[in-house]
Amino acid sequence: MPEDLAEDEFWRLFGRLEHAELDFKRGVGNSVLDAIPAMAMTGGGLIVHGVDANLNIVGCPLSQRTRDHITRFANECGVEVRVRALRVGGRELTATEVPEVRERIVTTPDGRLLRRVGGDCQPLRGDALARFVRERELQSGEEAAVVASAAAFDLPRVNEALAADGRPPADASGIARALADLGVAAPAGPDGAPQALLAAAVLFAVNPREFVRGAAVQLVRREGVGPGPGPAADREECSGPLADVVECCLGFIDRHTRRHEVVRDARRETLPEYPVVAVREAVLNALAHRDYWLAGATTDITIWDDRIEFRSPGPLPGPITVDNMRREHHSRNGRLMRVLKTLGFVEEYGEGVDRMFREMEARLMTPPVFAATSDSVTVTLHNRFLVSVDDQAWLSLLGAYPMTADERLALVEARREGSVTRRRLRRLMPDSGIDRLIAGMLAKGLLVRVGRRGGARYVLSDEVVLRAGSEGLEARQRRRQLLLDEIGRRGSLSTAEGAELIGEHMAATRRLLNELAAAGQARAAGATRARRYYPA
Repeated sequence: MPEDLAEDEFWRLFGRLEHAELDFKRGVGNSVLDAIPAMAMTGGGLIVHGVDANLNIVGCPLSQRTRDHITRFANECGVEVRVRALRVGGRELTATEVPEVRERIVTTPDGRLLRRVGGDCQPLRGDALARFVRERELQSGEEAAVVASAAAFDLPRVNEALAADGRPPADASGIARALADLGVAAPAGPDGAPQALLAAAVLFAVNPREFVRGAAVQLVRREGVGPGPGPAADREECSGPLADVVECCLGFIDRHTRRHEVVRDARRETLPEYPVVAVREAVLNALAHRDYWLAGATTDITIWDDRIEFRSPGPLPGPITVDNMRREHHSRNGRLMRVLKTLGFVEEYGEGVDRMFREMEARLMTPPVFAATSDSVTVTLHNRFLVSVDDQAWLSLLGAYPMTADERLALVEARREGSVTRRRLRRLMPDSGIDRLIAGMLAKGLLVRVGRRGGARYVLSDEVVLRAGSEGLEARQRRRQLLLDEIGRRGSLSTAEGAELIGEHMAATRRLLNELAAAGQARAAGATRARRYYPA
C-alpha cells in the first residue's frame, strides 16, 4: 500500500464501501475494540482512521497518542497489529493492519466473540458460537495422523496427483515423500519419515474405511417422493480413493435418473434430468466439506422421483451459513481441497455452490435447497422446471450468454410465440420489473424491438437465432397438431391429458387448446377446471 496517495487514488484503491476486511473510523474510539477482534476472527483486515461516517477524509495523524491508543486496544484483545502512517490528498491518516488469527480464540475485553459480516461487527451466540469455538480449538479431522504402510495407498492415484502437480512419479518406497509433496503428510513422524494424515487416507488409500469407518457414500434409489423412507429400488455403497468414489456416485445417479430425448435439426439429442455439473458439484461438496471427525458417519445420497438429496456429516464450517454460502468461503478440509483442485475436480475455491445455482438457473429449474443442522448439511436438487424439456435444450445452446432466469424465460416466450409484448411479460412475471428487464435484454442484444409505443413487440435477435435457431413457431404448430390428432382419436381431451401428451405445463397446454377452439378446429365445453375439448 503506497504511503502517499491522491484522494481519487485512495478511493480507487479502497472503494467507498466497508466490508469484512475494511473499516473506516473517524478517530481511535472505543469501537476499535470491536473491530480488531472481529477482523482477527474473520480473515484479517485494515482499519483506516481519519474517514468520517459520510466518507469525508478528515485526517487522523499517527501521533504518539494515536499509536498508544491503538496498541493498548490491540493488547487488550491479544492481537498483534501493525500501525502505519498514510497521507491522502495532503491529510495524514493512520492505518491499522489486523492479522487473521486461527490458532486460538480472540474476544473483546468484555468477553464477546465477534465476526465481521459486511461492514459490521456481529456477535456469535448459541450453536454458532459453540461450533466456531470448537472448530478453532480443534484441528480439522483431515489433520489427524494415521499409521499406514506404503501398501495401503493406491500408487497410480498418487502418481496421477503428482503428475497434475508437475512432479515426477513415485515408487512404493517413495510414497511417504510423495504424500508430503502433495501436502497431505506431516513433515516428520516418529521415525523421521513424513507422517501420513487422514487427508491422504481419504484421497489415496485403497480402503479408506480402515482409517475412517464412515469414509464411504451410501446411495439409495427410493420410489415415490415421501414422506417416510419409501421402498428402495436399488442400493450401492461407494468407497475407495476419493476420485473413485466421485465417479462411482455419478454412475449410480446417472443410472437412476431419467434422460429426456429432444429432436433438433433432424438429430435426436438427450438431456439429463439434472444438470451434470450441478450433480457433480453436489457430490464433491458433500465429500470435500464433510466433518471427518465424525468417523462413523457416512455421506448419504438419496434419489427420489422428484429430487436428489445429498447429506454430508457435520455442521456448516466456520462462518458459513445457509444465507451467506454463495458469498462466503471457508474450507473445513483445506488439504483435501488443494489436492482436488490440483486434480481438476475443483476449478476455483468457493465457487462450487454458486456453480450449482447457475447450472440449475440456466435450465430454469428450481434452485438448490440447503438445510443445515448441528449434525449434517443436506443439499437438495429438485427436478421441477418452468419450461419444457425442448425449451431447456434450446436454452442450452445459449450457454455463453450471461443471463438471469427472467431473461431466459422471456427468450423462451419470444421463441414460442414468435414475439413478446410488455403486457405478456407482465402477466408471465408479475413480480419482475419488466421495463428494466426489456431494456437490459435490448442492451445485451438478446431481443430486437419491432414497432413503436403501444404496438411495440420484441423478437429474438439475429445473434440468438444464429446461435440457437428459432423453431418456436414450427414447434408450436407441431404441438397443436398433436393435440388436435389426439382429440380426434380419443373423442375428447382434457388440459391435463394434453399436457402429459406434449410434455408441456398446464397453462401453456391450455393456451394451445384454446387456440384450436378459437380457430374452429376444436370445441371447448365445461368450466375451466373440468373443461374438455371435442372435435369441431
